Amino acid sequence: MPNPKICLYAEALTHIRQLTLHASLQTEKNEHTKILISSDKKIIAAVHDGETSSIYLPTQISGTVNATFPKDKRTEFSVRLQIDDQFPASGEAVGGDAVEVPWSAGDLSRDTAIACKKCGAEIVAPGKVGVWKDLPSDHWAELMDLWFCHKPHDDHGHGNGHGQSKADENVAEAAEAKGFSATSKVADASPGTGLVDVVSFLLHRDDCADVQVQETSNESKKNTTIVKCGSCSATIGSAIQGETSIRLYKSRVKVKVAANKEDDWEEYPTAVFLCAQLLTLIESSVSRKVVVHDEAGNQGLLVWVFNPDIYYSSSKRGPTAHRAMKVFYKMLDEEPGKFLETSGAAAYEELVVPAEDYEEFTTTLRESADVLPQAARVFQEWNVGLLDRWEKKASGSTVLDGNPLNRKVEEGFEVFKLPAGMAELYL
Repeated sequence: MPNPKICLYAEALTHIRQLTLHASLQTEKNEHTKILISSDKKIIAAVHDGETSSIYLPTQISGTVNATFPKDKRTEFSVRLQIDDQFPASGEAVGGDAVEVPWSAGDLSRDTAIACKKCGAEIVAPGKVGVWKDLPSDHWAELMDLWFCHKPHDDHGHGNGHGQSKADENVAEAAEAKGFSATSKVADASPGTGLVDVVSFLLHRDDCADVQVQETSNESKKNTTIVKCGSCSATIGSAIQGETSIRLYKSRVKVKVAANKEDDWEEYPTAVFLCAQLLTLIESSVSRKVVVHDEAGNQGLLVWVFNPDIYYSSSKRGPTAHRAMKVFYKMLDEEPGKFLETSGAAAYEELVVPAEDYEEFTTTLRESADVLPQAARVFQEWNVGLLDRWEKKASGSTVLDGNPLNRKVEEGFEVFKLPAGMAELYL
């Protein structure tokens, strides 16, 4: 299939009420090359060398724009447009600020089944787990000081200090016993109960069938075992030695939510869950730079979450808008562990993922550049990528227009207009 002569890309930054429009041409612009906009200002089209390309804008724009087109760039241009006042300015009003991810506890039921994503072998049979509960944030213990004025292990005595050393010796034990220590963890899953977080299911071993437990080769995780599918030996989760729970990775399994559900088995790309995990990490951290690496610690990349919430449209990916996270990334030249030691671990977050997830994640980042114009794929020494944010209900132009694919523009297209006194817009 030949490459299109025109590539259009639009990115809406709702918080600053601006939209950036990019256009890339395969050949140099000429007098017949121009930009068109629909009468309702929701569809942009470009005409060049007898070919037309169009996209639905991620949001409605205002009627006029000041534009400057560098004369030395004859095959690419970009311009910033003002977002219409009718469009909500905050992410909360558009798609919501909450991190959404497939298969929360509220989506699951007694009839839910879980199977290996690679071979389809059933791991959790329908009816095996009767109750599903959402787990708190991974950082809940660290926020304990904000939630409670007096911790259970605090010494509230009003004596002259006698016995203080004894209390100090018992602080750690009391904190751990009460569950208020930063090292505290959620209790193991009990039979018949499934615990759910952003990227995994925590299940009792008795509720899981056809799984194998294998020791890890990672020296830093000697107490962690790898859980593999008993049929195809694919990695599907992990477990802690001495505990009765198994953690199944959502990215490595598929789920049948209900026995009578017509959609049958559901499965999602790895990037859906890692995107949600990155969003969760930056919500509880002052740093937006994350070292993502595989469990063995042999390879990794540095990810900078540049903008966690944008809406974009691309002529290379269908006409409708997509909600995404924009990231800058680069491969690490050294082992992730050494990089964190030499660069200062406090400046970065760390995200450890299975080797299969790491490979799929890096592939997704590389492929996401295809929807970007050539000039927007690199920023200084960083590569630029897009990670789509999963939503239960689509937001952006898909909400404003209902179903844009079935919607027609009643009054057709007109040449995009500039402020009074400026010429018709040609590229």
